[in-house]
Amino acid sequence: MPVWKKSLMTTAFFDDTVAYEDEECVVRIDEKSIKVSYDDYEGNAIYRGKNDGSGHFELNCPEKDGHATLHMFKNGKFLEGYWVQSGGRGFWRIQLRD
Repeated sequence: MPVWKKSLMTTAFFDDTVAYEDEECVVRIDEKSIKVSYDDYEGNAIYRGKNDGSGHFELNCPEKDGHATLHMFKNGKFLEGYWVQSGGRGFWRIQLRD
């Protein structure tokens, strides 16, 4: 299972002019699933979803009422998508790094 332990995440909020850049996260992708974990102001967040091999992922984080999408090209080094969490919403981009 590929694991990128020092991935860098950029998060942008629709209702805010601030973007958070270069926050570390851990990404795990195998033939059946994807998992993205990171620390935020409320503690640890873990988004999980299914991998159907298409490069498109739908993820959930029930603990934070979170739903998200991520997309990547085959053999790509970036994931990009949309998220909704606890009433907030925005975009995120993750650079996969070992």
